[in-house]
Amino acid sequence: MHTVSTTDRDLTVGSKLGEIIQNPAERTNFLENPETTLAELGLATDVKIYADTADKVHLIIPAEVDEARVAAGDETYFEELGRLALAGCHYEEMPD
Repeated sequence: MHTVSTTDRDLTVGSKLGEIIQNPAERTNFLENPETTLAELGLATDVKIYADTADKVHLIIPAEVDEARVAAGDETYFEELGRLALAGCHYEEMPD
């Protein structure tokens, strides 16, 4: 059985990033200067930041895939991959 665990640090970082992307001024600053924000959060700064818009969403392809679970037809794993790949790019209503 495969278990995904979330650490307190992950929750803290996720919460802070959530606050940033919901505040228009902080979101703009983050998109223009991601290295500063990422460094403040103790995260790697050598990443690319992509922001979905009403005209474009980004599909994330995981760096590693468990081939044994794919070969076994593990539906739970497929759901997990789907959540990772789609992240926040599914909208019931398109943003402005």
